[in-house]
Amino acid sequence: MKILTFNWHTPYLSLLTKLPHEFDVAPPDVAPAQLTSWDENMRPLTPNVHPVSSDEMQKRIGEPKFYDIVLAHNVKDLIVTKNLNIPKLLVFHNRLSTEAQLGGRPEIVDDYRTQIRSLVSGVYCIFISKTKRYDWGLPGEIIMPGIDVSLYGGYTGEKNVAIRVGNSIKSRDLMTGYSIQEEVVRELPNLLVGVNPEIPESQPSKNWDDLKRIYRENRLLLNTSMPPWEDGYNLAVLEAMATGMPVVSVANPTSPLTDAVDGFLNVDAMGLRKNVEKLLGDKNLAMAIGAKGRETVRKYFPIDAFLEKWDSAIKRAYEWFPYESGVVFDKSPGIKADKVKAPKHVAGGKNIILSYTSMPFTAATYIEKAMAKKHSVLTVGCKITTAIIEKWDLQNMKEAPKTHDIHTPDLTVETDFMLERLPGGFNPDFFLWVETGLGQAPVGLEKLSCPKAAYLIDTHVHFERDLATAKNFDIVFLAQREYIPEFKENGIENVFWLPLACDPETHGKADFPKEYDLGFVGSLTDERRVALLQKVAERVNVRYDRLFLREMADFFCKSRVVFNNAIKNDLNMRVFEGLCTGSMLFTDNAEGLEDFFEDRKHLVIYNDDNVADLAEYYIECEAEREAIAEAGRKLVLEKHTYAHRIDEIVRVVGNVCGWGNKT
Repeated sequence: MKILTFNWHTPYLSLLTKLPHEFDVAPPDVAPAQLTSWDENMRPLTPNVHPVSSDEMQKRIGEPKFYDIVLAHNVKDLIVTKNLNIPKLLVFHNRLSTEAQLGGRPEIVDDYRTQIRSLVSGVYCIFISKTKRYDWGLPGEIIMPGIDVSLYGGYTGEKNVAIRVGNSIKSRDLMTGYSIQEEVVRELPNLLVGVNPEIPESQPSKNWDDLKRIYRENRLLLNTSMPPWEDGYNLAVLEAMATGMPVVSVANPTSPLTDAVDGFLNVDAMGLRKNVEKLLGDKNLAMAIGAKGRETVRKYFPIDAFLEKWDSAIKRAYEWFPYESGVVFDKSPGIKADKVKAPKHVAGGKNIILSYTSMPFTAATYIEKAMAKKHSVLTVGCKITTAIIEKWDLQNMKEAPKTHDIHTPDLTVETDFMLERLPGGFNPDFFLWVETGLGQAPVGLEKLSCPKAAYLIDTHVHFERDLATAKNFDIVFLAQREYIPEFKENGIENVFWLPLACDPETHGKADFPKEYDLGFVGSLTDERRVALLQKVAERVNVRYDRLFLREMADFFCKSRVVFNNAIKNDLNMRVFEGLCTGSMLFTDNAEGLEDFFEDRKHLVIYNDDNVADLAEYYIECEAEREAIAEAGRKLVLEKHTYAHRIDEIVRVVGNVCGWGNKT
């Protein structure tokens, strides 16, 4: 993708540019000469980074489709790009309460929180820590920094000097703890690295290699990121740790350090000074503490996880953006469209047009499979391409996407294109569009004379877009019940809960020996999910894999326990698919889950505190575990297959449209 961003923070941007995208980096909207498009003294340019001037940026903004996405770092960036109708991400690097306090206006926080909600409507929000998301009070994803430890290392500590690293640290004393630093290092050998015009002895590093040399040669880093205004770490702390340099830090609830193990923590200047003096006087201790710190940063701030989360966030922001409706592709003038063959008539069934983007493991595919057993189904839509498969890392998907009866040249269906190709004599009883995360709702649906229904799956992650989409349909089904009241409040009268389900042929039980204690298949981009799996892995054997369809089901069959974790309280596919495999489902709670299943009878519900204890208990108690697993399997087969969901769709559409009692 072609990404437009702004250089508020060259070192952070340099982490992002490891992604496989092209970056135009413009100077921030601040006083001239304060910040440039890129600071090569901080990080070297890479081939995918293109510094542009403000004038060049404005010219490119005016060119249609020049940029695919905007990566903003504050509200100013959003204002500069307000006329760009493309997806936007906003990274929150600081706390609102801290910025307000530094500006001498703490009273604005509550009002500004309210105002910012409207400003970021439709913007995908990223927070660099949990505390920053909490402080802003906005929904969004947490992506903590990532450090490529392999780029650092080589610590010698040969210079008996304590270093401090930071820009504008005196003016930001509230959060940087500059005054405490001065008290700690008074008359001790120390070096201040950074852009600090108000501190004459402070000098920035000459370049990135020079900065790494400073980390390697000097004895320790002093960090005073002050709670509650700042997290207990910053990029300088993580880079020093990655080098193997020991860190002496103010005690902070979010510090990654454990006192006297991989660093030193103290609550006051006197304690900090004692530990600085200890390390200045003992190089061997510094080497030992620094080596453990290096392993800590490798474990808790891995660059691979950072890049995976960011790549996933960029894809989601792009795919979920509510593009304006319009013709997605042009018809070829003068070429007569070929009519497709009508589907086989099914006695007693309905004629249904089913539209979705063809992808083998989506709910839409299972819906088509179940629907075709009782009804005459004609499918319309595009299918995922090789590029999408590679972009989404779906190479393990063994089954190829099917070609629809009416194959469209674009992910978003244009109704005229479909109508020109409908077979003669095929009169649809209703049209159903199923959201798959690719493409938007069909354009021009008002031209269809039959009832139009939509099945929206991921309302928990893009509520506003789904709400706008729903207004184009006569009947709306939501996979997530939680949002039905809000849809009704916004004028969507015919909205119904239709949970996801399982396909017994794909997800059914197979007799395999149990090989794994706890098995999980899914994404590892959610911080809470990863933390839960790590906690469980301390007690039982945890196995993760990226599998699809029957291979996923077989993996679950080989697991004593199938792990599930909801994202934003969603009742997801894995609940029903895991139960269908006959292994015990181990899940957190979700909206509607206990309407269907009883805890400790059909499945086991954990919380963040008891997850490890419960996992260990049910791994050990085989008879109890297998009884729960079998009860869950029987219930899901009796009531929660896609065949059941198709019957419900037809029943609801019939009741709304007045033909519910007709065959």
